[in-house]
Amino acid sequence: MFITAIVLATTAAFCLALGTHLQQHAVATMTPGPKRRATWVTGLGLMGLVTVLNVIALGLGPVAIVQPIGAISLVFAALISRRYFGLRLGAPLLISIGVTMFSIFTFVTTSAQFSHELVATEESITWLLSILIALSVFGALFAFSRAGHIPRVVMTGIIFGTVAAATHVLARTVVAGGLPGFDLMGSRWWMVLAAVGIASAVGFWLVQTAYACGPAETVLAGLTVIDPIVAVVIGAAFFGEYTGLTPMAIGLLLLAGAGGVGGVCMLSRFHPRALKAKASLRHESRLRPSPTANTPADGADEPPAGRPNESSTTHTLVQREQGVRS
Repeated sequence: MFITAIVLATTAAFCLALGTHLQQHAVATMTPGPKRRATWVTGLGLMGLVTVLNVIALGLGPVAIVQPIGAISLVFAALISRRYFGLRLGAPLLISIGVTMFSIFTFVTTSAQFSHELVATEESITWLLSILIALSVFGALFAFSRAGHIPRVVMTGIIFGTVAAATHVLARTVVAGGLPGFDLMGSRWWMVLAAVGIASAVGFWLVQTAYACGPAETVLAGLTVIDPIVAVVIGAAFFGEYTGLTPMAIGLLLLAGAGGVGGVCMLSRFHPRALKAKASLRHESRLRPSPTANTPADGADEPPAGRPNESSTTHTLVQREQGVRS
């Protein structure tokens, strides 16, 4: 079951990389038209396939193993960008991807050692439902805010990490007890299912706004780092899935999480698209005239250079008239 889950998650990672590039390309670079719609819809279809594959994988394996495999999509994304979008894989970009991948690998190998079968209780389901509803509302408000690219990626990762944890709970309930196993969750199972759908829609909407203001690799890196961290935290805090964590293991997980976030920040800083945008801003700032260039030092109300004021013009006309009369 674990091998099947890993194969499905790896396939989902490739579909995620390709679908992300198609949607980011349609949202940020292409002009409106049938070609743009077809590209966006194709990316949407791949995202749907990613969801199906991940749901099956989460039903067969622990979330600490399934979710971080999505980090492989960074490698797929870099290869796709190099082949089809002319991305140059320079040393800073490769180092950023390497740091992110190593951090995720460390996180997976550490958390997997303490993985146990989850225990769903009425209280834990209520907490999970409350978190999903709160994130859906906050995420919708966040989409309308003026937040930058990285905050949007972080918020999307938190939402999708919570969705992954809830999906894992639902999928494991079906695998362990079949559809009648939902009776163990009482009448809340359909509420959790509906909340998962709403939160997924909000996360999908928010990630579209992230595509419009940043590179696809940064979006992938943020999701594949923050998503599994949030899912593992929820599994450990509410469902006892990672009981017995030692202080050393907790410290290693924190270091791996910090390394992953640092890799994402490096990727957003050294990505060729980000570097090009910064160079463009510096060039525009050089060409833009200084707002104080034509302002007198003493604060007097004087006209800009080359434009005489009304009093000087009147004085000149009077002098000319007197000269003519004389």
